[in-house]
Amino acid sequence: MMKKLSLTTVAFFMIFCVIAQQDFIMYNLRNVPQSIYSNPSNRFNGKFYIGLPALSSNYFSLSNSGFAYSDAFEERNGDLYLDFDNLINTMEDNNYLSFNLKVDLLSFGFNINDRTQLTVNVTENANFRLTYNKDLFRFIYKGNAGFGSSEANFEGLGLNLNHYREYGIGVSHQLTKKLRLGIKGKYLYGMENIYSEESNIKIQTDPQTFAIKGSADLTLRTAGFQEVDENEGAMEYFSGRDNKGWGLDFGANYELNEKWSFNASVIDIGYITWKDYTKSYSNDGEPYNYRGVDIDILDAQSPGGETSFDRVLDSLQEAFNLVEKEGEEYKSALASRIYMGANYKLNDQTVAGGILHTEFFQGDIRPALSLNINRQMTKWISLSAAYTLINRSYNNLGLGLVLDPGPVQFYIVSDNVLGAFQPQHARHAQVRFGLNLIFGRTKTKEFHTNFHGVIPNKSSDASEEGNTDSEAPPANEE
Repeated sequence: MMKKLSLTTVAFFMIFCVIAQQDFIMYNLRNVPQSIYSNPSNRFNGKFYIGLPALSSNYFSLSNSGFAYSDAFEERNGDLYLDFDNLINTMEDNNYLSFNLKVDLLSFGFNINDRTQLTVNVTENANFRLTYNKDLFRFIYKGNAGFGSSEANFEGLGLNLNHYREYGIGVSHQLTKKLRLGIKGKYLYGMENIYSEESNIKIQTDPQTFAIKGSADLTLRTAGFQEVDENEGAMEYFSGRDNKGWGLDFGANYELNEKWSFNASVIDIGYITWKDYTKSYSNDGEPYNYRGVDIDILDAQSPGGETSFDRVLDSLQEAFNLVEKEGEEYKSALASRIYMGANYKLNDQTVAGGILHTEFFQGDIRPALSLNINRQMTKWISLSAAYTLINRSYNNLGLGLVLDPGPVQFYIVSDNVLGAFQPQHARHAQVRFGLNLIFGRTKTKEFHTNFHGVIPNKSSDASEEGNTDSEAPPANEE
């Protein structure tokens, strides 16, 4: 069955699905300071850098594993229609949707010595993650009548919305000639959160009366939305709420020989404890009965100020036996990620490699694979390309450009540029861009030079033990 949609709905859907994400190309761009956000052991080429506020790093992404625009919409005689049957058939039993926004408010870094770099960043983060299954869309499309006497299972439905600020300090250190390690600690300040701690909902429809019977084991927690102090000023909102947390990133780069190198990182191990303006909704898992509520579309508002929509929400809350609690402290975990990669040096200007990426969110494991190639075209121009398998989609071609004449560095990378030209087929898209000021760089045409500072003498056994007495060969500096 096809249902005609309004232009407003279509426009919203297009905006929502054209944007998308991940950080695969940036992971290997060690000459760009922001690569430390994916692997804190990376070392940028230079003695000191400063990121221009709100310009050095802007990141946007959206991924939807369930469907693309072309799976849902069809144009017929100049009108757009929604094909719900094809949309549902395209989905897996379990799917997810995520949106991410990251903007650097402040960032800088410098060399502590020849082997060690320190970086600092203040980053505003907003992200949204939703786990949904096929039964949810089938219920939206056909209602409870669409299941007959069978049971609709919404198990695994998960929601996480986060708005927080990150204050990070990272250290990258050359431990031996071949091994470089990095660690980054993060203080997190939370502003708003919605977190589904538990969700197990099942419904069954009576074939005669269409009344809904079922059970629900549900815990939904929120912070920053309910009963906010109307006298709270801007300073209290941006820095005064008692929602604090911590995070850690780890990374390593290992050079096996002149051709092969390996790397790995673990990002966003941590949590935020929410204390201010908290409210939770939960039930005890008892069976419920829901017979609906009368809705008069023309009755916009009752004399008491209650709308039909309010009555629906009240009746649902009563049926689910939801209990509200205010002021309860709770913790929400960050969505942790693991990167594992290998690079092969084709020549001094070209490096090829692969990255295996896994994200962990509320018990789900979401893998992705990316193959990439990077080439240093001139001393100040480098290009990158990648092919990525993610979200059950296989048309993700990424490109990256770094312009580095010095001291200004401009970069723009995207893991799916095809999404900009064929948004109707995209399930994943992402872009990161920014401007840096970098001083004291080594001029070179070699891509992925291992900017160790001191380059150990290969004939010296002591260099393996981290001896820093060796001297680097002469190099031009900006």
